Amino acid sequence: MNVDIIVATYKRYDLLQETLKSVTNQSYPYWKCWIAEDGESKESYEAVKPFLQDNRFAYLPGMHAGYPAIPRNRGIRQGTAPYIASLDDDDLWLPKKLEYQVAFLESHPDCVLLGCNAFFWEGTREWNHSPLYFKKNKLGKIDYNKLLSQNCLIHSSVMFRRTVVEKSGLFNEAPSLPPCEDYELWLRIGALGEIWNLTEPLVIYRKTPLVHYSRPNRRDKYKAAANVFASALKGVEDIPSPLSYPENARLAVACRRERDFYLAGPRFMGRFIHEHEVRSKIKQFLNAKETGNRE
Repeated sequence: MNVDIIVATYKRYDLLQETLKSVTNQSYPYWKCWIAEDGESKESYEAVKPFLQDNRFAYLPGMHAGYPAIPRNRGIRQGTAPYIASLDDDDLWLPKKLEYQVAFLESHPDCVLLGCNAFFWEGTREWNHSPLYFKKNKLGKIDYNKLLSQNCLIHSSVMFRRTVVEKSGLFNEAPSLPPCEDYELWLRIGALGEIWNLTEPLVIYRKTPLVHYSRPNRRDKYKAAANVFASALKGVEDIPSPLSYPENARLAVACRRERDFYLAGPRFMGRFIHEHEVRSKIKQFLNAKETGNRE
C-alpha cells in the first residue's frame, strides 16, 4: 500500500533537511512526500531542492496562512494514496516507522487512527538516550474517552486511512484552532473506529522553541479547548461530524460535556466538579435511553 507523507513547513530550513532525510531512510519504499510550505521562499526551495531528484518528493508552495492546517490540506488533496502520514518539519522518523504502521493497519481493519511512542529529544544528548514521550497508559488501544481527556497522539506519529478523512473531513482551517487543529481532527476521526498507539518509539520528537504562537494564559487555553470540542461536534465545511451519527450519541454527550466545561472558564476544583457532573449526566442519558427501549 502506498503512503502519502504530509510535511507542512515554515522557516525551518536546516531542520527540514534532517526531517526529509529521515523520510528517505525509511525501510518501506512505497511513499510520496508532499512538502507543503506555508508561503513560498527561496530558502525553503533551496533546502528542498536536493530531495526533488527523487520523484517521490514534491514541493507545494502556497499563500502564507500563518498556521499549518492549510498547507497540510494542500498536501492531502494532492495525494491519492490509501494511507496518509503526518510529519512536522522539525521531527524525525526512525527507519521502520512506515513499515510497522502499514503492517499494523493492514492487520487491523477497524483501526482508523494509528500513532506510536517517541523519543522526547531536547538536543542536549544523543536522541537514543532521551526519555520516552508516553508511559504505558497511553499506549495500545486508546478509548475515545481517554482521547477526550487529553491528546494521546503525537502529530508526527500519526497514520490514518484516506477513506476515513473522506467521512470526517480534513483539518479545520479556521484560524481560531491553532495549535490544536490536529487534535480536533483526531476527535472527528476517532469517532469512526479504533484508536491505537504502537508501543515502539518510531519517532524522534524534537523539542524546539515555539516561534509561531505566543504563550496563552489559562483563560485563553480554556477558550481554545472549548473551540476544539465545539468544532469537533460541528464538523468541517459541508461534512457533518461523525459525532453527529446516531451510533455515536454517547461519544457526542461526552464531547459536549468537555466543551461546556471549558466554556465555563477556569474555576477552583473545576475538573473534580466537572467529572462528577459528567458521570451524573451520562448516567441520566443511559437511563433515559434504557427507558425508551423498554417503551
